[in-house]
Amino acid sequence: MKLLIILLLLMSPLLADDDEYEYKERRLPLDVSYLNLSEHQYKKLVKIVKKFKHERKEFHEEEEDTTKEISELFLADTFDRDEFVKLTNRLKSLSVEIQADFFAKMHKLLNKKQKKDFIKYMKEWEVE
Repeated sequence: MKLLIILLLLMSPLLADDDEYEYKERRLPLDVSYLNLSEHQYKKLVKIVKKFKHERKEFHEEEEDTTKEISELFLADTFDRDEFVKLTNRLKSLSVEIQADFFAKMHKLLNKKQKKDFIKYMKEWEVE
């Protein structure tokens, strides 16, 4: 009986599931430490990111207002399709503008190696 228990204890690590997420890189969203920025680049980046976050906050406020307007359109007796398209396109256009400005500034700031590293995490910087 003791032999069976010892054998089971020794084999238990073999039966355990491998946690594939345990080995993945862990980092905070919008973290740029992987870029190895110079002090000069870092100072510029701080300004760029502050502006980006401010614009993103304003975008989300605009998105809330637009959602309310769309709700009102839907609750009206007749649905104004053209107004819906106008509101939705305005929101998408604003999102693209904020993102394009940010990426243009990042492109100017980073060197080639940093750009290659940055593109792996570009999705984190999308305005949604």
